[in-house]
Amino acid sequence: MEPVVPRDPPTLASKPTVSSPSGPWMGAPEKRSTLDATGRVVAPGFIDVQGQSGVTLLADGNGQSHVRQGITSEVIGEGGTPALWTKDTADEVSIKRYGLTFDWTGFDGYLRALEKKGTSLNLGSFAPVAVLREQVLGMADRAPTPDELKKEEDILEGAMQQGAFGFASALIYPPALYTTTDELIALAKVAAKYGGVYISHVRGESFRVKDAIGEAIQIGERAGLPVVIYHLKIGAKSNWGHMAEIRQLVEQARARGLNVTACQYPYTAGGTGLQATLPGWAQEGGREKMLERLRDPALRARMRQDIEANTEVENLLAGATFDGVQIASVPPDKDQSIVGKRLSQIARSRGQDNWDTLFAILTENEGRVGALYHMMSEDDVKAAMQFPWVSVGTDSSAIKPDGELGRGQPHPRSYGTFPRILGHYVRGEHVLPLPEAIRKMTSLAAAQLKIAERGTLKEGYFADIVVFDPAKVADTATFENPHQYPVGIETVIVNGVITVRNGQHTGARAGRALWGPGSNQRYQPAQTGE
Repeated sequence: MEPVVPRDPPTLASKPTVSSPSGPWMGAPEKRSTLDATGRVVAPGFIDVQGQSGVTLLADGNGQSHVRQGITSEVIGEGGTPALWTKDTADEVSIKRYGLTFDWTGFDGYLRALEKKGTSLNLGSFAPVAVLREQVLGMADRAPTPDELKKEEDILEGAMQQGAFGFASALIYPPALYTTTDELIALAKVAAKYGGVYISHVRGESFRVKDAIGEAIQIGERAGLPVVIYHLKIGAKSNWGHMAEIRQLVEQARARGLNVTACQYPYTAGGTGLQATLPGWAQEGGREKMLERLRDPALRARMRQDIEANTEVENLLAGATFDGVQIASVPPDKDQSIVGKRLSQIARSRGQDNWDTLFAILTENEGRVGALYHMMSEDDVKAAMQFPWVSVGTDSSAIKPDGELGRGQPHPRSYGTFPRILGHYVRGEHVLPLPEAIRKMTSLAAAQLKIAERGTLKEGYFADIVVFDPAKVADTATFENPHQYPVGIETVIVNGVITVRNGQHTGARAGRALWGPGSNQRYQPAQTGE
């Protein structure tokens, strides 16, 4: 098992200045810039193990809400990735919403297109099973035939050769929900051939979380590759307090020689689509089929019955309750007055039953509703944060407060994940010592995903650097007012180029494509730089 140990911890600068390296290989200016870092922490750039910015960076390469919290590298691909778009499966809603041009071919084509367009962040991607299945099986709830599985394997193999970091799964969402363990193992073996990682939003994070983590461990063990658990959590009150058992489960696997780790965001609420409250059968066939079922009173009654019986692999509604589900976004031409409100609150204002309100909001908004699920405990968040094998992921897109990217009330993790740990949990709650927190944000994350030459301040490595004030760093984004940048993160350097100065974005876009272990392109220089 690859050891994960502290290396080159961050330093509190005692010398008056620190120079940002530069050179033409990074697309940086020829001259050197000198920064005063007296009394500041100088750390490697933060690595977001679970980013979701694959589309928003195409819309705005500045990546403001991420880079201004110290993120210099991000890896996407939990449930989808533009790197695997085809003319039949491209996200037409996002293309129209952001005015994008889909003009690349292949996994590496996307990474090169993003690099050429210009981005402030380094970005890489996993290949998610949802996209493999969609290209081969559509949204069907069935196992693939041998020929279909071979097609999935071929798509994944091409992605691995073109730069994917491995194979990802988000197993509570269709069509990934419909995969079997054996199908996942077969695909994970393809990623393993290229030194890839299996990373998973496991099949249940509330009532069945231990079984779901056990499945992920089994996949890694049988396929012979490292396993990373996305956003480790316990999402149902009846299960709170069992983090010690999860730790034991993972560390027993590690003791057997398996490389099993996890990431985490530091909040007691998650965020995803409101349709994720519905049973898997209700979502089969895609959004239009789901809406047809929602218009049928008999099928709505069956949905309610199944949710109340808790028969699904995940039950977000039972975990959060109607009081804990908060509407985060609806389409721009729909009723914005419900954004920011809880389902129970909306039901009361409408004089409706909670269930009728849930189904009505989905149908009124054509199934395009973002939601926050308040369903975790603070004690469990703190416990997971102290596990030495847990890194940090935002599970969010890079956005900004204005324009199309500033619409709705998104999860505050888009703006505050990393500074929240440094301010609230390190300085305020003393959950972690500062060097350990930054190890999780940097060298641990790089080791988990096999990101080459980043995550450590070391001669010859890429010059991704964060300079922050340990006495002031803090998140300011809240669930009520999420579009707020953090404070105390003064300077961010990406590939030797100052991208944030005095807390403000400089307009620099020196980000690079991140290439996975199976690619021979990972060290090629950027085509352009701004």
